[in-house]
Amino acid sequence: MIFTLVLIGLTWFVWKFKTDGLSRTNLLIGWGIKVLFGVLFMIVHTKIYGIGEITVDWEEYMEDSMTLNGVAYQSFGDYLKFLFGMNSEAAIQQYLANTNHWSAGDLDLMNDSRNVLRVNSLIVFLSKGNVYVHILFFSFFSFIGLREIFLAFKNRVFYDKRWFWFALFLFPTLSFWTSSVLKEPLMLLGFAFLLNALLGELSWKSRIWRIVLGFVLMLGFKPYVLGCLLLCIPMFLLGKFVFKKRVFLAPLTIFGVIAIVFMLFGGLRTNVTHRLTRMQFDFINVGRGGTHVSADSCFYYFSKDQYPYLNFLENRTVQVKRDLTAKKVTFGMNYPFQDVQLKPSEGPWKVVFMGNECGSYIELTPIGNDFSRLIKNVPEALSNATFRPTFWDPGGKLKIISFLETIGLFVLLTFGFWHNRKYRTAEEKNILFFLLTFSVVLLVLIGWTTPVLGAIVRYRMPAYLTLFLMAFIGSRPFKFKL
Repeated sequence: MIFTLVLIGLTWFVWKFKTDGLSRTNLLIGWGIKVLFGVLFMIVHTKIYGIGEITVDWEEYMEDSMTLNGVAYQSFGDYLKFLFGMNSEAAIQQYLANTNHWSAGDLDLMNDSRNVLRVNSLIVFLSKGNVYVHILFFSFFSFIGLREIFLAFKNRVFYDKRWFWFALFLFPTLSFWTSSVLKEPLMLLGFAFLLNALLGELSWKSRIWRIVLGFVLMLGFKPYVLGCLLLCIPMFLLGKFVFKKRVFLAPLTIFGVIAIVFMLFGGLRTNVTHRLTRMQFDFINVGRGGTHVSADSCFYYFSKDQYPYLNFLENRTVQVKRDLTAKKVTFGMNYPFQDVQLKPSEGPWKVVFMGNECGSYIELTPIGNDFSRLIKNVPEALSNATFRPTFWDPGGKLKIISFLETIGLFVLLTFGFWHNRKYRTAEEKNILFFLLTFSVVLLVLIGWTTPVLGAIVRYRMPAYLTLFLMAFIGSRPFKFKL
């Protein structure tokens, strides 16, 4: 009953939207496609994906959101503190000790996993735990985002706008991941607001509220994507206002400035290299599987081949049977992560994460806190994040769909560049450089740190979206010649 009422209510909102170039029927068809992709997301993640896939966390998000929602019925004041990031560690232990994703973070309101839980916990008041109601809301968020992207680019597509509209909704990676109950729908909404504010034909008032809301959403749900975008916006502005007829000078200027800054400021270079090393290190440990336990001031990591030397106790604690070497992992992004010797007299330690090796795990070249190695890893990172998985990579049958999508995307992109190479204006070329730079920066960042192909497919969605948009910018109608 609740699902039906929410569906009718959201459909009414879609019906009321006025969008130049689209009829209400076009809007409703797009909305229907989003809902169907939401159902597909649930089918795939309940019938196909299994244990060991790092992308399968929707169920844990739902369980944690319901637990967080339950705090409101015990103490509404404490629930509000959780919503606004004012809770204490004692409150976490009292109410959320058994959750999976309410993990410690350096900045509470910038922990994107916690923010997804916050949004879902609010929806639980209405859904009572029915995941399909959550799918409807998150699909609606991403529907608004796709509409914003359409508005930003529709005047740069020189044929029937409806083809562009439906292409956005039928792009598999985009529609699949933005119909989930995870971070992607809200990230897309923020990303779309910023793109429309930057590229759309809007009043200053319309631009400002989109910039503010888009910034908040991206900061709250995918801050690293926001970082990549902010890096590229100055390049776009240089091309728009300074290098109007030689827009290729804009990216050269920005990357030249970045190179000089890294050469002059060794501390910045070291800090960036360490943070990326730490991100890669943590993700490799999770991808390989194993057990993380909590000590007083750090975590210890045990690999799966060390399990015979561990005692797994009933209260989710672990103790070593003999002297054993474990990896010491500090909180946050701090040093060090090093080998330590543990004794049976120490512990036991509480298990905070235990997992099997991901089915699509791949080996990465370690960064190892070496800036030169970081730079040398760029081709590997870009290749992994852009073109994998392939037919011969590890993983399930869904990798075939992803590989075929990659082929289709680059065929479309190549055709768009070739067919429209003579027609594009300096403004359109500037937008192309902006989108291309953003996608390359994001793909390299993902490739540096992510050793799981299933996660790569999910994380690269914004980069694939911008590549997809590049194929349409300045596109003119064409005719087949026989």
